[in-house]
Amino acid sequence: MAIQWPDESIFEPFTIFEELYKTVSDHEIKAAILIPKNLSPGLHPVVFNIHGGFLMTAHSLFAPFFAPWALDLARENSAIIISPDYRLLPSQNGIADQLEDLEDFWQWSHSKLPEVLERNAHGHSLDFTRLLMVGGSAGGYCAVQLALSHPDDITALAMSYPLLDLKDDIFVNGPAPGQPNVLRVAAEQIPSKEDTVAWIEEKRTTVTTKDGFERISFCVGSCQHGLFASKVLDNRNLHRPEFFPLDRIKAGAKLPKKVWIMHGDDDSVVYIRGTQKFANLLKEKLPETTLRFDIAQGEDHAFDFEAPRWKSFAQSALDFTLKAWLDPGSKG
Repeated sequence: MAIQWPDESIFEPFTIFEELYKTVSDHEIKAAILIPKNLSPGLHPVVFNIHGGFLMTAHSLFAPFFAPWALDLARENSAIIISPDYRLLPSQNGIADQLEDLEDFWQWSHSKLPEVLERNAHGHSLDFTRLLMVGGSAGGYCAVQLALSHPDDITALAMSYPLLDLKDDIFVNGPAPGQPNVLRVAAEQIPSKEDTVAWIEEKRTTVTTKDGFERISFCVGSCQHGLFASKVLDNRNLHRPEFFPLDRIKAGAKLPKKVWIMHGDDDSVVYIRGTQKFANLLKEKLPETTLRFDIAQGEDHAFDFEAPRWKSFAQSALDFTLKAWLDPGSKG
């Protein structure tokens, strides 16, 4: 994959500060607050942006994985973005640790964040009746999990190539014969299974919430060698139903009334079949939720970081999201 990743310049239109929302083993876990520069005081719409990165890397202000379209939506609509860190996998309890962090972030954002904002950006306040939840790839998993837990408190959910089906065979066993390597990485650039297992066990002992491209080869290795589900996601074999968004929906969990997803049909790590299963399940179980599902023909993972690759539907999709977010009473 050859993507022109964004750099730190994408944050220039924003004033940014970070705030502690919890501590784990003396490790501070923070959320970033991004306020458009020259924003007039008042009550502002809110964007929660949950970063991606295999659930194993990146952080709340990792520019390469921060969707430019989400930043543009916030800036153009006088919204404030909140972007949390969370414990990166591998961790002691796998995905259970991340879900705990995400819920703690949610509770903090509603109980403590307003006073934090008043202290750091006097005159600005958050309008949680207009809350857009955004997540791409692994961040889509985090976003949909929060949305399933708080469906009535999120106005709209927007996800790009989201990780929705943790039971998909690529995460359990790796790519099947004839399928491309994960992210189309050349075989000689993927760590061996033995080296990947050793790396996982080493990293599991340390709480980490910020990293970058340094981890990507082992992220790829964990999927390629069929280790992602058993060694990374659920290393304690807890198999809790709440780990799996599709199972939660089958059991009766709800979603916000408006959901937008875009996904490339040639994705080489989060196969589109997981999103298609999700879409079919919503049609069956959640008819009250309006889903807009845009399929980018011939596109791989992270295609939305290059605007020409999704221009055919970009404007109408963003208009759908904007209306759902800022005019939640509309029927469109």
